[in-house]
Amino acid sequence: MLVRVIALAALCALPARAADPEIKFEKYRLQNGLTVILSEDRRLPQISVNVWYHVGAANQTPRRSGFAHLFEHLMFSSTKHAKDPDQIWESIGGSNLNGSTNFDRTNYYETVPANELPTALWLEGERMGFILPTLDQEKLRIQRDVVSNERRQRYENSPYGLAFIRTCDLLYPQPHPYYDCVIGDISEIQAASLEDVRQFLLQYYGPNNASLVLVGDFDSNAARQLIDKYFGPIPRGPDVPKPAVKQPMLTSVVREKVEDKLAQLPRFELIWNGLRQYDDEEAPGDVLADVLGSGRTSRLYQSMVLKAQVASNVDASDNTESLGGWISVGATARPGHSPEELKTLIQAAIDDVKQNGVSAEEVERAKRKIMAGRVRGLERAAARADLLNEYEAFLGNPGYLPRDIARYRAVTPQSVQAFAKKWLPDDRRIEMEIVPAGASARKEAAR
Repeated sequence: MLVRVIALAALCALPARAADPEIKFEKYRLQNGLTVILSEDRRLPQISVNVWYHVGAANQTPRRSGFAHLFEHLMFSSTKHAKDPDQIWESIGGSNLNGSTNFDRTNYYETVPANELPTALWLEGERMGFILPTLDQEKLRIQRDVVSNERRQRYENSPYGLAFIRTCDLLYPQPHPYYDCVIGDISEIQAASLEDVRQFLLQYYGPNNASLVLVGDFDSNAARQLIDKYFGPIPRGPDVPKPAVKQPMLTSVVREKVEDKLAQLPRFELIWNGLRQYDDEEAPGDVLADVLGSGRTSRLYQSMVLKAQVASNVDASDNTESLGGWISVGATARPGHSPEELKTLIQAAIDDVKQNGVSAEEVERAKRKIMAGRVRGLERAAARADLLNEYEAFLGNPGYLPRDIARYRAVTPQSVQAFAKKWLPDDRRIEMEIVPAGASARKEAAR
């Protein structure tokens, strides 16, 4: 094992304040490459267990979309020594038990009574090291159908859902691994063979491509012994190279109209290429998104919902991923109003930021909201565990929290305006209309 690393605010390049929160932790690695992060908190007799596998949509290849998400489901299955994991979790009082997949990682998490840590680590060790012997055609068939149905429910049969997948495809055309978003294409999911998924498991779900975090009421030395017992014998997997994929950049205005059979009202979105996660400019982008479209005080809410009354809701987001993100600003119309009206007012708000900037009060309000949200989340041990894993996965530094707070504190009105000028160009973006199915024909007939 490597020497443990203690989190210190001094690790942060940006100036932190003495009162800034930090999460005390220990970090080390097992011989098989598993990264372990321990953060003791004796206030409640429970422990949050959090495992990240560094595999997501970014690791998929053409005609293999949705594989990472399919595996998230497969790895809830029985293992060589645990025939009914769900029943065991329930019997030990496990809570907040789930998993998720995004563009860059797959995670599993649960909270257990402190005295049940051995069982929790045994089950996570089983998931990591002993799924393969029980993986058969029937399990694969069941989970392929589950994931296919999830796509239908969340995207194909959800208002505006297919527009999100279309956004992925326009921003990340094939062979980029983000094509078809995280959920994937049903035909490709259904075509996955048992050998395909076995190879995917062997490549990406080894201990050297994972990190384990414990937060809660445990003794560090005792936890280390348990981790050695349940994870130490698992063989190291093959090395996993980082995806060598460049972010495709828009070179012109792409106008897209999506007819949505479930949408009742038109919607309009502007979408731009964005940043990688934890880019130096991420914080000004987050503040800009908040100023434009977050809450009743935002510019778009004031201008479009309250004043002009053309929109029923507005939103803006700065989405950052490891292979490049996207920035979106959108609104849903009120009955009787058109996407053209929405576009005009959204464009006016963006032009105003570029030309006249934003106020110090707006920036301060957004910064406080973002920083407060981050800090309030730390009240839950499960959130702390996931944040430690996120910092480790993307930065290699679980102690990044003071610097994270500091980078938002450093945002100024000038940096927000500069972000808008640089990242929201009028001539390189997607202009997307989502209209109720048949609306175009009805509009044409009415002329």
